[in-house]
Amino acid sequence: MQRQRILFIDAYDSFSNSIIALVQAELSVTVESIRIDDPRFVLNDGAFFSYLDGFDAVVAGPGPGHPANAEDVGLIGKLWSLPDEHLLPVLGICLGFQSLCSAFGGHVARLREPRHGIMAMVTHSKKGIFSGAGKVIATQYHSLHVQLEKGEGEVWEPTELWKPSQQCPDLVPLAWDLMSVKNGPILMGVQHSEKPFWGVQYHPESICTNNEGQRLILKWWEEVSSWSAKQGRVVSEVDEDRVDTPTDDAKDMPNIKVADSAAKNVHCSTVDDVLPDVADLVEVLKECSLSAEPLILESGSRNGKPVNPETGRFSIIGLPEASSMHIRYSTARSSLQVVEDGVVSVEKQADIRQVFSFIDDYMRSRKVINGPVGSSFWGGLVGFISYEAGLESIDVPPSVDGSDRPDLWFVFVERSVVLDHVDGVAYVQSLRDGDGEWMSSVKAAVARCGEKAESGVSKVKVSAELLEGPDMEEYCSKVRRCQAELRAGESYELCLTDQSRLNIEADAWSIYRQLRSRNPAPFGAYLRLQDGDGAGFSVAGSSPERFLSWSRSGTCQFRPIKGTVKKGPGVTRAKAEEVLGSAKERAENLMIVDLIRHDLAGVEGVDEVRVPKLMTVEEYETVFQLTSVIEGDVRAPASPIAALAASLPPGSMTGAPKKRSCEILKEIEAGKPRGLYSGVIGYFDVGGGGDFSVVIRTAFKWDDDGDRWRVGAGGAITALSEADAEWEEMVTKRESVLKSLS
Repeated sequence: MQRQRILFIDAYDSFSNSIIALVQAELSVTVESIRIDDPRFVLNDGAFFSYLDGFDAVVAGPGPGHPANAEDVGLIGKLWSLPDEHLLPVLGICLGFQSLCSAFGGHVARLREPRHGIMAMVTHSKKGIFSGAGKVIATQYHSLHVQLEKGEGEVWEPTELWKPSQQCPDLVPLAWDLMSVKNGPILMGVQHSEKPFWGVQYHPESICTNNEGQRLILKWWEEVSSWSAKQGRVVSEVDEDRVDTPTDDAKDMPNIKVADSAAKNVHCSTVDDVLPDVADLVEVLKECSLSAEPLILESGSRNGKPVNPETGRFSIIGLPEASSMHIRYSTARSSLQVVEDGVVSVEKQADIRQVFSFIDDYMRSRKVINGPVGSSFWGGLVGFISYEAGLESIDVPPSVDGSDRPDLWFVFVERSVVLDHVDGVAYVQSLRDGDGEWMSSVKAAVARCGEKAESGVSKVKVSAELLEGPDMEEYCSKVRRCQAELRAGESYELCLTDQSRLNIEADAWSIYRQLRSRNPAPFGAYLRLQDGDGAGFSVAGSSPERFLSWSRSGTCQFRPIKGTVKKGPGVTRAKAEEVLGSAKERAENLMIVDLIRHDLAGVEGVDEVRVPKLMTVEEYETVFQLTSVIEGDVRAPASPIAALAASLPPGSMTGAPKKRSCEILKEIEAGKPRGLYSGVIGYFDVGGGGDFSVVIRTAFKWDDDGDRWRVGAGGAITALSEADAEWEEMVTKRESVLKSLS
């Protein structure tokens, strides 16, 4: 017997995969997804109708835009006028719901106060898809709402809650939000009086929608089954040869072959006396000619303890050499380069998806299974991925500044030192056979440096001068432009950013030493990268935010931060929790949590997405921040690298829906590339693990920028934001770097 099938029509939303996951979890069905602009069907109604005959029902998903705009709803708009012989049950969610109502006389208007990431109790009729439902708490993501009669004023009041209106006689109201004073009653659910169409305005898949709000999926399926049985509807057998698949414009993977690593073992020696300060150890290694320029991913500490033991347990000192392999990719040139011994050995045209595929193959060919269990990193690729590379991954043309600088740059590290700040163990490691002499020398240096127990304070006084930065009036104007887009239904949240330029007359290492000592963070980073022509890139970072990590067994974890309170006189943890408990702050965090759940749910090999920590307050050196944790397991042979590729750019730096939000931000930010800011820094481990942080609280520059360093800062804009407060938040984040360097 053929398994029952549901078609999901995706309107380019950032919650779609979570809806599909919910449907599959609640129902024993197969779900197939297509986009609203699927080229097979946009101009071919006959092909679309025949395609629908192979499904038991359709879910018309949420998305940005307005239902009256044909481009925003695409194929969803064709569902409401299907010929009788092709009629099938449909559930519309959010935009899909609005499209349904609009097709049968409903007026879609703007709310006085948008409902983005807001939870509300839904009053329902206990009929239809709400039959038997108890108390429904639902998450809303909408700035538009449906009026069954066109209201005279901004606030519309229905004459009777549960009866069809004269304007929309075919639409039977099923549910309302009666809790919003400013908006008045908001229609939350309907069903068509004769056709098998149902719809809800709220998001049943949200992490904050309760079980009663989610169970409408089951009740809808009961309605679907009942209608189909009465009609005697028979679903067509799927003929895979008859249904063309969407064309894939991606180029074939470039034929780049790099010789497999001969090393299949991790050679390791440990030191478990007093751990040295990371910066002091690096300088000792340099003095002893045991290291060139290191790549440092450091977990900052305060009073000898990690600032966050959960995410900031390990510090990694990668020790590459001039001959080390580099992998670089430029979005401007669509060019993937492999550099060996300082020379470009391979250069091929590629896109970012192919680059991730190449990295996955590269790391699989160097897989090692016998390293020290306690060490987070055995060796592998260390580097960064820019915001623009992330844009390319979601088909948003990246901003360019006329240069062809790398947007992705990784170095293969064979030698490393990893410090475990919780267990007090240092791991001295090499992937090279016969490297015992080097390991013994480094081990001795670690022990010697630990005995000295130096302070780790920068030996060079660094002073930073703000040369240029955003103007307050202009920034506040951009905030209001963002809010206009939110009210128009184009986005739920927009992470507006800007960049400042600092003059710092000091070398990159001195800058990093001062930044790490004054503003320690779980994801400190020092990178000094140089290409074959001698041009280089410097990074000094103190990010508090993990983007994505994954274990060697494939467990992925995201830790988005949204919501910030600056420390100061009278700002206690209790006070910070009060501020961060506001509807605005929680809405910001909730939207990113739901967005990440969508990203992870769409990754091959992930069966379940978990949220073990939702909106908890964490304390850092200069701020309190609201943090959540999202997890999922990637089953072999699928790769966790796919989770990284599917989740860029970081949702906490874009907003939702991600694609439309990034397009809007690109315009509002005047097309200026963010570069490394809003990108990610981290590593791919030869043992199969990985860890990446979001690039915030970070200064960076290219060598041809002279002494001019760039620092980005910004914040999530919602309908509840106040322009002056958003300006202050952006300045606070920028000052966390500027003051540390002054």
